[in-house]
Amino acid sequence: MIKILIVDDEPLARERLQRLIEEMNIEAHLFQASNGLEAIEQVNEQEPDVILMDIRMPGMNGLEAAYHLMALENPPAIIFTTAYDEYALQAFESQAVDYLLKPIRQERLEKALTNCRKLNKLQLEQLGRQNEEVTYRTHISAQIRGSILLIAIRDIVCFLADHKYTTVKYVKDDGVAETIIEDTLKSLEKEFSSAFLRIHRNALVQKKCIEALQKQPDGRVLLKLKGLSDGFEVSRRHLSSVRKLMKS
Repeated sequence: MIKILIVDDEPLARERLQRLIEEMNIEAHLFQASNGLEAIEQVNEQEPDVILMDIRMPGMNGLEAAYHLMALENPPAIIFTTAYDEYALQAFESQAVDYLLKPIRQERLEKALTNCRKLNKLQLEQLGRQNEEVTYRTHISAQIRGSILLIAIRDIVCFLADHKYTTVKYVKDDGVAETIIEDTLKSLEKEFSSAFLRIHRNALVQKKCIEALQKQPDGRVLLKLKGLSDGFEVSRRHLSSVRKLMKS
C-alpha cells in the first residue's frame, strides 16, 4: 500500500485530489495537510511515500517545505501542484521536477503517481530562484533521529561555527535550546543578512537580541544577547558595525 500526503491550503482542492485518487485502481492510505509546516509534521508521523504539494501556501510554502524534507535520509517523492502560467512552468521542466497543473485531471495524476521521483536540493534551489517564490527560509531544519526539527528564524538567538558544523541557539518555552545543522555561517549570513549580524568569524547573532557591549579587563569586548547568560566575543573587525547598529 502506498502512503500519499495531500498538501494544499484550499480544503476543496485537497478533497478533489483525494476523490481522484480514491477512484483509481490503487491501494493508497491518504493523509492531508494545509501548509508546509503541517506537511512536515505529517511526514514525521506518517512517513508517506509520495507528497502532492501546492506551492503557494501561507505559513510555509511548498518549495521551502520540500527543501527541509530533503534533509531526511529517505525523503518522500514530491509532485508539486500549481496554477502557474506557461512561462513559470518552464522552470519546473528545466529542473525535471514533477508537477501537476490545476485543475488536475485524473489521467495526468495517475501518470504522475506512476512516474514520480525524488528531488534533490540543487533542483529546488534553482526552481526557487527561477520562480522568485522562495526569497528566504522561514525556518531552519535539523534531522533528529530520523525526523525533522523545525526552528523558526524569529526564535533563533545566534549561529555559532563549530568545526564543519554550525550550532543554533534558539528560544523555547522552557528556556534556550541548541542543536547542530550543516549550513555554513557564510551561507546563513548571505541568506539572513537582514536579521543577523556577523560579530566574529565564528558567530552570527540575531540583531533584535543584541542587548549590550561589555569591555573586559584584558581588552576584549563581549556582546550580551537577550536570553543568554554568556557573552560572545566581538572581533575588532566587526566591532564598528555592532556599535553602529546599536546606535541606530
